[in-house]
Amino acid sequence: MAIFDTGKDLLVHLLRRAGDIIPSDTDTTNANRVIDAKLYLDDAHWTICAMRNWRWARKDPPVQIASTAKVTATVSAIAGSAVTLSANLSPSMAGRKFYLDGEAIPFRVSTHTAGSSAVVLAATYTGDLTSGACTFFQDEMTVATDILSHPTLRELHTGDWFEVIPEAEFRRLYPRNVNESIGARHGAFITSSKVVIHPWTTGARLFECSYNVRTDPLTFDGAATDTPLLPRERRQLLVPWALRKLLPDKRDGRLEVIEREIANELQLLSGADITFAKPRTYVRRGQAIGSR
Repeated sequence: MAIFDTGKDLLVHLLRRAGDIIPSDTDTTNANRVIDAKLYLDDAHWTICAMRNWRWARKDPPVQIASTAKVTATVSAIAGSAVTLSANLSPSMAGRKFYLDGEAIPFRVSTHTAGSSAVVLAATYTGDLTSGACTFFQDEMTVATDILSHPTLRELHTGDWFEVIPEAEFRRLYPRNVNESIGARHGAFITSSKVVIHPWTTGARLFECSYNVRTDPLTFDGAATDTPLLPRERRQLLVPWALRKLLPDKRDGRLEVIEREIANELQLLSGADITFAKPRTYVRRGQAIGSR
C-alpha cells in the first residue's frame, strides 16, 4: 500500500486512477483535469475532517478567549442615536451593547472613543427614558476564524462545560439576553467564528474552545505545509472521495466500486479513532456486578 505524505502525492495518485496520467508519470502539469482534481481533493479533505470530532482534527492547542466585564455609568441625555454620559468613560465601549437600567432594551454601540462621554448607538434609541443609570456589556465573543466543525466550550474559572445550542433555540429562550451572572450556561454560534453566551458575565472570565480546525487549501507542491490532517496511514481515503466527483466528469462508470472503497476506508479510520477513548461502565452504588 502506498503511503501519502503530501497533497502532491495524493494528486498524482488521483490522476493516475482517473486515467489522466500514465502509472509511471509523476508530472501533473499537463493532466486534463488537474484543476478539478485539486478542488475535489480539498473538498474531500475538509468534508472528512468535519464529519465528527476526530482527535487528529482538533485544534491544538485549543483557543482561549476572555469575556469582558460589564461597565456601569450614568446617562444625562439621549437624542436619536446619540447618548451623552455624565462623565468620560474608558476604555472604548465600541462593539459592546448598552441599555438603560430602567428599560433594559439592548442597543449595540456603534462608536465611542476612550476617554469620551459621547456614545453613538447603531440605531435610534426607541425607549421612553432619556436619562438614568446604564450598563455596557458584552455577550458576544469572537472565538477563532478557523473553526470547521464540532466546537465545544468551557469556562475555566470553574472548569464547567456549558451547552452549545442552536441559534434559533437560543433566541427563543433569551430574546433580549440582558441577564447577567458570574458564569455562562448556554452558548450559540451566530457566525462560524462568533459565539453569544447566556447569561453574560459580570466580570472578565476565561473560556476555552476546542474544535475541528479548518486548514488552508493543500498546496500540492510537496512542501512541509502540503500535509493533510488525516493520519498518514489513512490519507488514501481522500483519493476515492475525490474520485466520486472526478469520475462522473469523465463519464466513468466505476462509482459503485469507489463507494465500497470509501465505506471500507471510513470504517478503518473510525476504528482506529475509537481506540483512543476507552469505554467506561458506570455501576450504581450497591449494585452487584456479575450476579446471578
